[in-house]
Amino acid sequence: MNYRCAVPLLFGSLVAGCGSSGRATDVPSSEPVSSIVEANFAPTDPLPGPLPGQEAGPDESITSGASIDNIEYTIHDFMTDVLTDVDSYWSKVWMAAGYAEPYVNYAFPAPGESVQDPCSETSQSNNDTAEYCSLSDEIIISQDMAARVWQGLVRANDDPQSGQSSGDFSVAYTVAHEYAHSLQAELGLIPRSESEARIYSKYQTELHADCWAGVWANSAYYRGLLEPGDVEEAIEAADLLGDYAFADPQHHGTPAERRQAFVEGYNTGAPRSCDTYLE
Repeated sequence: MNYRCAVPLLFGSLVAGCGSSGRATDVPSSEPVSSIVEANFAPTDPLPGPLPGQEAGPDESITSGASIDNIEYTIHDFMTDVLTDVDSYWSKVWMAAGYAEPYVNYAFPAPGESVQDPCSETSQSNNDTAEYCSLSDEIIISQDMAARVWQGLVRANDDPQSGQSSGDFSVAYTVAHEYAHSLQAELGLIPRSESEARIYSKYQTELHADCWAGVWANSAYYRGLLEPGDVEEAIEAADLLGDYAFADPQHHGTPAERRQAFVEGYNTGAPRSCDTYLE
């Protein structure tokens, strides 16, 4: 995925920086998700199949290999640019539907760096973190976790290797997935406080977030931001992160279900197509 010219390095006003506050006006939870998007907001024609894979280089777990004014383009920069673009896309969708632009806090901690996380059961350095915490309205993805996702080293199942490679778009998929959870919180689809009851199961909202990550990927495709192999990298990440812990309340969906959810959003480009995961 190439953001060297397409996206600014710094956040604009649409996403609050780490440690900042502010959020969009709450959207009524009774509002149907399908009403958020008009038909002309994203292409609905199915896209051609994923292009041939692109092998990740040995140092791509640390940097993307790109540079901005001769400054090393780090994985933190990459996630920042992806989050900027994801936020820009969904902000247009939200505001076109008459809602205030969505806001979310974020943190991409370096190895050993601690971030206060009210959603974690224990205090830790966040080295293994990739989550959205609705209690603090914050996306937290550690740089170490992102690097290992990039390399295909993070997995939740023992399925045979697919032969596909991971890469930068595996990380982009992860960022888009966590951002989708912040949108779910705006809509009241997931609890925003410990006193709120969960309306939908974790399983439902995780697959819904996968699908919305695919919707964003569709928009990136039509804006010329994807490189050959990017979509396959996202599909590989979905495969690796799927699990078979059916009895666990934290079950996110099987590899096949997570892959299907992402592809559904990617092929349709229509957020309303993801409503089926909340039925």
